Amino acid sequence: MAAANITPVPDCQLTWIFGLLEYLEDQNGREDGYKIARDLQFKFSDLLKVMKAAEILGFVSTPAGDVVLEPFGKQFLESKVNQRKLLLREQLKTLGLFGYFIRLLRAQEDRSLSKEVVLEHLAMLLPSEKPDRLFWVIVNWGRFAELFGYSKDEDRFYLDQE
Repeated sequence: MAAANITPVPDCQLTWIFGLLEYLEDQNGREDGYKIARDLQFKFSDLLKVMKAAEILGFVSTPAGDVVLEPFGKQFLESKVNQRKLLLREQLKTLGLFGYFIRLLRAQEDRSLSKEVVLEHLAMLLPSEKPDRLFWVIVNWGRFAELFGYSKDEDRFYLDQE
């Protein structure tokens, strides 16, 4: 499997991303990044991760230091929880890193891998990233979107029902 177009995702909780979207909606869809950090009492470096994650997911754009709520972000906010999960699941499938693990898991007879094997793949794909941190981002985002699951008891990462 080619590692082309596989980029890391920021270490950031989805709830922070959703909070940013709600904040932007309250600000008529656009605000300066520094003002957002101040208003939400975030360190700017942490807010940058949230902004980057929201941008990767297509929820916002970040022209000239501003954060702008995109139509997809607005659609997400206006959706009920199950629709949000579906929208996010479809968006995650377009990201190289998530697509890679979808293909890898589909190739397994039981559609699962041990955490150790996933960490090895992450270390090979993105050697400058911390595999353990990336693993938990993928698991948490994937769980919310009902794309991936993780069984702590069995230490197995698996593809959720498609």
